[in-house]
Amino acid sequence: MSNLLNIRHYKSIVNPRRGSIATIYNRSIQRMTTTPMSNPTNMDITEESTSKMDTNKSSDGPFRSITDRLPIGPLAVAGRLMSCLSKQAPVVTAKRKYTLSTSNNDKSSLFKSSPNSPSTLMRSSTTTPSNLDRLSRTIRTSLAALAPTPDTVGLDFNFDSTYTQLRELADTNCKYFSQQKTDVCRRFEHLLIQLLQSIDTSTPHIRYLTDNFHHFDYSPEIRANGYRSLVVAHGQACLRTLDILRQVDTKRVGLLFNLMYSSRLFQDLESWTKALMAMQRIIALAVKMVDYSKKTALYVDADHVPLDIELDYFKMVAYDSEYFFGRTCGFQFAPSMQTMLTFLLAGLATYYETFNRSIPYAAASLATAPKYILFPEHRAKKCASIFRDSDYLFCKSFWNIVDHDYVKMGSRYIVPNVTVSKYFQIGPEPIEIGSTIIPPPTATANADEEPKERAAGNIGGGSDNPTGSGSEQPRQLVNIKLLSSEIREGMNELPLKKADLEIASTTILPMSDHLLLHIHGGGFIATSSSTHEIYLKPWALGLEIPIVSIDYSLAPEYPYPRAIEECFYAYAWVLKNANKLGWNGKVLLLAGDSAGGNLVTIVTMKAIEAGLRKPEGIICFYTPFMLGYSMSPSRLMAIMDPLLNTGFLWRCLAAYAGIKADEEPVHDDLESAAIDDRDNNPSEKRRKIEKILTSADAIVTDSTKSSTTNQNPEYIRDDTYYTRLGDIMGSRQAKLLRKLRESTLPNNPYMSPLLASDDVLRQFPTTYLVPCARDPFIDDNVEFARRLKKLKVPHHLTIVDEWPHGFLDFGFAATDVAQYNIEILNMLQKILQQSFINAGDVAEVPSRID
Repeated sequence: MSNLLNIRHYKSIVNPRRGSIATIYNRSIQRMTTTPMSNPTNMDITEESTSKMDTNKSSDGPFRSITDRLPIGPLAVAGRLMSCLSKQAPVVTAKRKYTLSTSNNDKSSLFKSSPNSPSTLMRSSTTTPSNLDRLSRTIRTSLAALAPTPDTVGLDFNFDSTYTQLRELADTNCKYFSQQKTDVCRRFEHLLIQLLQSIDTSTPHIRYLTDNFHHFDYSPEIRANGYRSLVVAHGQACLRTLDILRQVDTKRVGLLFNLMYSSRLFQDLESWTKALMAMQRIIALAVKMVDYSKKTALYVDADHVPLDIELDYFKMVAYDSEYFFGRTCGFQFAPSMQTMLTFLLAGLATYYETFNRSIPYAAASLATAPKYILFPEHRAKKCASIFRDSDYLFCKSFWNIVDHDYVKMGSRYIVPNVTVSKYFQIGPEPIEIGSTIIPPPTATANADEEPKERAAGNIGGGSDNPTGSGSEQPRQLVNIKLLSSEIREGMNELPLKKADLEIASTTILPMSDHLLLHIHGGGFIATSSSTHEIYLKPWALGLEIPIVSIDYSLAPEYPYPRAIEECFYAYAWVLKNANKLGWNGKVLLLAGDSAGGNLVTIVTMKAIEAGLRKPEGIICFYTPFMLGYSMSPSRLMAIMDPLLNTGFLWRCLAAYAGIKADEEPVHDDLESAAIDDRDNNPSEKRRKIEKILTSADAIVTDSTKSSTTNQNPEYIRDDTYYTRLGDIMGSRQAKLLRKLRESTLPNNPYMSPLLASDDVLRQFPTTYLVPCARDPFIDDNVEFARRLKKLKVPHHLTIVDEWPHGFLDFGFAATDVAQYNIEILNMLQKILQQSFINAGDVAEVPSRID
């Protein structure tokens, strides 16, 4: 039997001579790589060459172990603080492991467990062109586990057994409560009947998905896609429900059950039952998507999906999200993340009440903020309403809280200091490199979106001239930040001032062989390089190379293509002014997270098209490669995601594309059904919505018939369709979705790199993709890796399990996340080693890989 998922355990011993401590890791990541069919650049690295390079480097060189140098004290303190708040021990505990059987040899059992085997953190098949999986000198592990595994990310858990136990225990409790006469017992009986129906309905769907997993995997060795993630999430929810049923089974007899346990257990069981019922609808839609995709691709053209099916999806977005923001918040992620996500949603609800309010009202809202922690159902209703109905200005303002001056002051106790932290502007002169001239950014600000607030801007600490997208600035200037662990030759030409040094130093080191150009994420509308210093500064200290981070202008004030123009201009400026950055011009790497990864990919495309030097490698963390309107199984995960909810994704895309919905307030029947906080019965909302839709269908039947004489009405999205959509989502959101759907801009390759031409992608440098298995963008990365594989482009696919989107920024939230981010640093160190050997003479690097 092969496994769907598989968590590996490893032990890392840090060099005691450096004064570090030994750490035991029980993380869930697995190293996956592809093998290109050809390698004309001779990029294959032997063990001998790598060992020789390590020997030639001094103990204080740039490639010694990162964990020997990185100051992790502040991160550990922050992790302990969050652990105390969540009443959990600040240690890394072993996670549950789940396995899912898909073998054709045994159809009688859907899920089975697999035997445990030792393994390392990063697992790989035979890899060309890199040797990134060679174990660090600071890691000791069994070499018997170096053989490739056919699995990706997983949880060692017997699904088949759990479903059986869950149904048997629910049936037993249901029979018991049916024999009792109290109201409490009747409520439990009704709830358990719903649970049994949900499990019975979901099981055949899960079996169907399981039988078709292999059609959507990246390769037989690397198995990850949105369908697998959905099934694993459903299994996790069943496991939590089983725990509650066991408590009910042991405490249901006696007077104390009614007095002490019934209320809490009923609320818990009700929350998980509703979550499972919502997931049942999501999985049923995923089953239909398998057929619509013809089992060839993860993305389904929405034009090939019948209207009723697509409207079912919008119904899930409209009201099913609520079931994942209360007691079930963050259940699909690691336990250490769930507390942080709960506080995050509570903060979101509180901030919404104070947003654009008078000071007395805001003060009163803050005083009652604990209600969103104490009452999960209240928090869930509020957050679902926010994600559904708020505009992008609120989303932008909320996420830019981390860019506030007071938050930055507090981050000083978490983020380590570096020697050089200089924020400055470049431009507006055109940059000439050889025969290529790169003009400064020319895209102007959105005339309808005048910059309104300082908090929305890209304000970098220590800047000579603080500017950002939230304040007016010269149109052709680009803001960038330089971070470096030491002063290097040439940096004084910037020049460096006393205010640019966080640590006083008179030592000047030689120019670095490497430079990392970073582009931050934030949905194209929020955050800055300063908010990403929580991992950028540890990278600068750990890698001991200069890091340049671009503070591009943000939407909606500066929509597409302004961010691309600024990032490409900064890329060209870095190539032209390498010496000013303490870099000798040998190896250039590009890295970006989320939206930043999208921009990194597009900058690489533009460099290839313009004939400029390509970077030696690009590193994309949890990146969206497809912004065009389409459907995929991992996008269904956004319905239950508290960080990247579907409504938030739509608003980010609309803001970046310059699309605006009408601003008039809307008051329709559906919004009264879906938004009114006084309606405490979500099932009643569903009945109201279904009634409204039925009425709308009856009203527009004649017009539909007359307008679809020569076409199949099942696939036509005309005014009738958007009327029905407005009944579900509200008129304002329906207008926004219509504009998104009808716009061709998101399908431009400069917004959706997945749609780039083969001629461009074939020339890509080595590409490192690091998606999260539970992320709405896992399918983007799998499909992009598939394209690179087809074009024989060297690339690496690393699947990260149990962490949410944006985990690089969450090192302060939990000790195990901070420790895992150190392993990301180790991966980057190996990439530096790899790129240094492969780069050779920069002038000889080919611009094309055949």
